[in-house]
Amino acid sequence: MAHPNLEGLSLNEEGDEGFVFDFEEDGDEQVDLRWCLVGRFLCERAIHFNSMKIRMAELWNPVKGVTIKEARAGTFLFHFAHPLDMEVVLNGGPWVFDNNTLILEQVQLGMQIEQIPLFHVPIWVKVHNLPMGLMKEEVGRTLANYLGSFLEYDKNNNSSFWRQYMRIRVRMDVRKPLKKDTRMKNKEGEWCTVNFKYEKLGVFCFICGIMGHAENKCEVRYAMEQDDGTREWTEDIRAEPRRQGGRTVSKWLREEKGGREVHGGGDKAAQANVLAGSQSRGPTNAELAGNGQEKIPTINQ
Repeated sequence: MAHPNLEGLSLNEEGDEGFVFDFEEDGDEQVDLRWCLVGRFLCERAIHFNSMKIRMAELWNPVKGVTIKEARAGTFLFHFAHPLDMEVVLNGGPWVFDNNTLILEQVQLGMQIEQIPLFHVPIWVKVHNLPMGLMKEEVGRTLANYLGSFLEYDKNNNSSFWRQYMRIRVRMDVRKPLKKDTRMKNKEGEWCTVNFKYEKLGVFCFICGIMGHAENKCEVRYAMEQDDGTREWTEDIRAEPRRQGGRTVSKWLREEKGGREVHGGGDKAAQANVLAGSQSRGPTNAELAGNGQEKIPTINQ
């Protein structure tokens, strides 16, 4: 039997340029990846997949539904059946499961999963102690770009003659420490300090200020010769939840335009916030550890 001549044969011959394909979606059989998000949770441990997908679906309530798959360890795909459902999720973040922040990006055709950067998350930030007269969008935009990248200025910032804080939406780099405050000059030319508080903030480190791990997992702490207990960050950078419950009213009190409707001493917005707050908490480790069996978290009504 004659043997083929293998001399000079190479599996990677020089001049082999590889293949180039068209990434346009053709045919009805292909899923529309434009309605697909890729994400990961900012945490050091594995996520309980079955509980997570049920919790996120209940939080999002997509009208046309969502399919959730694990693409690889720690990376998840969220495919929506309608673009409006996807937009609600993208615009409604940050999303938190079991106190871990979810980082989401839209899938781009032609990109490999591992090449999609998952390092940024949108966060609403409250700016406290602003000098009077600086509740302006241009000021908010400047402060947002100092914290990260400007996304949105809350239109309610200017719905009142005075507000306790300015609210801005910022695209944050999770690899960088959270900024606690900054200085600015008031009208008299004196320096004053404004403070930042972050809404729906998940796990973060009091030592290095970076999201995604607690101080017991912090590399900076392990590099210390001795931990003297000093912490640069505290829980003060978490924005306090909005007030819940009823409030006293008076027939002589005039509500401002855009104020919340009150009936019988009850606050509709506050009551809705109670419900939303009860649904935003992911299952705790204790809830998932009973009897070695998977427990599906219940949704508070």
